[in-house]
Amino acid sequence: MLMQRNEFEEIDLREIMFLLIRKWYLVAICFIFVTVSTFLVTSYYLTPIYRSEATLFLGKESGNVGGLSIGDIQLNNQLIADYRGLLESRSVAERVGDKLDVSPTRLRRNIDVSIVRDSRIFKIAYEDANPDLAMEVVDELSNEIQQLAADIIEVKNVMIIDEASFPTSPVRPNRTMNVAVAGLLGLMLGVGLIILLEYVDHTFKKPEEVEKHLGLNVVGTIPKFRGGKRGKSKSKNRKELEKEYLKNLIVKNDPKAAATEAFRELRTNLHYINIDKEVKTLVLTSPSMGDGKSVTAANLAVTLAKSGKKVLIVDADLRKPKVHHYFGVKNNVGLTNIITDTKDSIKSKAIGNTEISNLEIITSGPVPPNPYEMLSSNKMHSFVDEVKDEYDIVIFDTPPVGQVTDAAILAGLADGTMLVLASAGTRIDMAKRACKALEGVNAHMVGTVLTKIDFKKTSYYGYNYSYKYE
Repeated sequence: MLMQRNEFEEIDLREIMFLLIRKWYLVAICFIFVTVSTFLVTSYYLTPIYRSEATLFLGKESGNVGGLSIGDIQLNNQLIADYRGLLESRSVAERVGDKLDVSPTRLRRNIDVSIVRDSRIFKIAYEDANPDLAMEVVDELSNEIQQLAADIIEVKNVMIIDEASFPTSPVRPNRTMNVAVAGLLGLMLGVGLIILLEYVDHTFKKPEEVEKHLGLNVVGTIPKFRGGKRGKSKSKNRKELEKEYLKNLIVKNDPKAAATEAFRELRTNLHYINIDKEVKTLVLTSPSMGDGKSVTAANLAVTLAKSGKKVLIVDADLRKPKVHHYFGVKNNVGLTNIITDTKDSIKSKAIGNTEISNLEIITSGPVPPNPYEMLSSNKMHSFVDEVKDEYDIVIFDTPPVGQVTDAAILAGLADGTMLVLASAGTRIDMAKRACKALEGVNAHMVGTVLTKIDFKKTSYYGYNYSYKYE
């Protein structure tokens, strides 16, 4: 048990270290910002304070030529404490303040009388923003204590060793020390910020997190790859947008790409899932938009067709259909026509050919005003049963189940449902809500697919993918 616990601690430490290395720029930004800010504040905002100091010695009284006895030493030690109290008294502050035009309260706050340990030496110091005033105050205090010793205690045993010096450089703020401390705090702030952002980031990043939070197997991990913009740029004309969509069919465009190999692994994993229960109709859905659901459905269909299976991909997203774009086919007649038209020949008209052998497509057709009612109709039930017998596997691309209920309807009819999640994109709470919606219709979950994984920015060990979604 101890070994297992240590292993977990090692993994956690490794995750933290990898996270810090991956987001080093945040540490650098915090370090630079804090140190530069501190330097500017210290140099141009804070008022410099100067300190003047005098050293005094408590000797024997003038005229007393005898040696020092133990009693004299004890008396002198007591006198030093008395002199310190006198220097810090209100009456002394008032007299010195009147001479130098300084507030007595200010004087008492900035006076520092210190005693050198195990000696008869004591120091008088004063700090002020005006170096001339600081020296003048110390001079006056030195003279004052000599006079007080003669008047109150009736001894003349205070001698000035070092007179007050003119301070040429401020004692604070200490720019070097402040910047050094600020740099250390900046590093700590950067590390803390990275850990905080990671803590509040409620998205999936690795397959282990999917299995932990959803309790579902990850049957495929798809890396980021360089695809098209998928219609995000409104300035492009229609033909250019169609070309952009076609770039997302990575399995067809680049058979040697690492992402293509990932889709082949997904196909293999689905084959093993079919051992327990044959999955001939497969629904692909996602918790939210932008998770890579339609791209995954299109590439998976191509991969399955290349293995020799007779595949049909159906765009059942009757709200924002996209599948026809990825295959470069028209969306004139499709699923909505099959459901609403009573002619038997409409189905054959709706089935379109792709450039991929063994792969056929049924687009969404015209977007209807009532997608939910159409997908839950008896005609749709009959259609699913028909195509199930005609193809080895039928893939349904559906809307995000976390936002609308269309996908849940088909999930209840299909042999299997696969939930597509985006690494660092899909919120965990949205995924849990999607799973709950699928559980409500008794959907057979075959697992999840984690897409858009950037292996350069995660500690998940897999292929060294360098492709990127865009």
